[in-house]
Amino acid sequence: MHAYKDQQSIANCNQTHLCDGSVAGLFAHQQQRSLLKQQLSTQVLPTLTKKELQTLNAGTAATILQAHKPSRELVTPLFNSLFTAYNAVYQHADIAKAERSQQFISKHGLVMAPDHCIHTIKDGLRVSAYMRAIDKAITALFGGGQEKIFIAYPACGPFAPLLLPLLSHYQRQGISGERLRITLIDIQPGAIASLHKLITELGLQEYIQQMYCGDACAYNAPMLFDLVIVEAMQHGFSREGHFAIAHHFAQQLSNNGYLIPQQVDVHAMLNIAQLEYVEQWRNEGLSAQQLSEKLRAISQQRTELGVVMSITAQSLRAIAPSQIEQQALLGAATLVLPQLAEHANKQTLSLYTQISLFADERLGLYDSGITHPLPDLSVCINFIPSDPQADDTLANSGDTLRFYYSLSGLPGFLVIKE
Repeated sequence: MHAYKDQQSIANCNQTHLCDGSVAGLFAHQQQRSLLKQQLSTQVLPTLTKKELQTLNAGTAATILQAHKPSRELVTPLFNSLFTAYNAVYQHADIAKAERSQQFISKHGLVMAPDHCIHTIKDGLRVSAYMRAIDKAITALFGGGQEKIFIAYPACGPFAPLLLPLLSHYQRQGISGERLRITLIDIQPGAIASLHKLITELGLQEYIQQMYCGDACAYNAPMLFDLVIVEAMQHGFSREGHFAIAHHFAQQLSNNGYLIPQQVDVHAMLNIAQLEYVEQWRNEGLSAQQLSEKLRAISQQRTELGVVMSITAQSLRAIAPSQIEQQALLGAATLVLPQLAEHANKQTLSLYTQISLFADERLGLYDSGITHPLPDLSVCINFIPSDPQADDTLANSGDTLRFYYSLSGLPGFLVIKE
């Protein structure tokens, strides 16, 4: 476990030397940080035995499913431990360095490197809410008399974190791979290689119908899926290609099938962006009551504008495939800016998501990295920036804003003043 202690040493090194404003102090800090990184890069992470890994995997899922309402305090140590175990397997896998680190822009958006994607599992509230939603959907499908469930998990990454712990739990419950047929899809060869290794170590091969390495939007299954899991929706379908992926797989759902999440509502609000650094306050060790007071204070500084776009399986099916293929500009919503007090600070337009996963499982503002507000610094409300750009949108109280979703380049929302 020395590698993890060394990681803590880097953190301590940051705190110690960054307080020293001298050139000598900064140089010493950089040297020490470089040395520790070299030590980490040459050390091999210890792995659990297969039995220990399987027990940890199943136990994590069981704890999450049995909790009345998982809290951040409950899920953080659970998924940190699971990350450590999965990461050890990942680091030992026969994956070329280039395949671990390659990141690129595909036709539908940003494709993150496997080395970055492995950290998704540490977004504890997000992963636990998805796992509980998936379990409830599977229970509903079995309860409806279905004998076999076909599940697709596109862009699942190197760990497929929303599903693998559940499969170990189901295995212990006696639900066989004959009843759950899983298709895992990722465009990154390094992610697929990691999954092969991890699934073998976990002994979950019986559940896997296929692992497909390629563009998820080009994958067409020989059957319809009963459950499709769309995981990565960075700030409401920005940058990455998951809107196109969700659209593609919405067409491949069975009549009684479920898309998880069942609904994603993208909201617009005006706020003072500097006040929205809740995670920084949390890291300062505030109590739950203090954090609640901070959140209440900044909520009073927000002005809700309304829902920009609501995404469901039904709304996705209503979009012609040709629009996705041609990377069209999709019309979203038209919202009117309210009158703001004259003394109001400069306002930033921000987008955030409210996610209904399944049944009563939801993710709200600040529950996850994918629900944090995303400020659009090109939209200036009631002020002119000191360095205006040609594509800035300058608007005032009473003006009407039109929102579009752009599928070209890096996907995301565009805002113009009507």
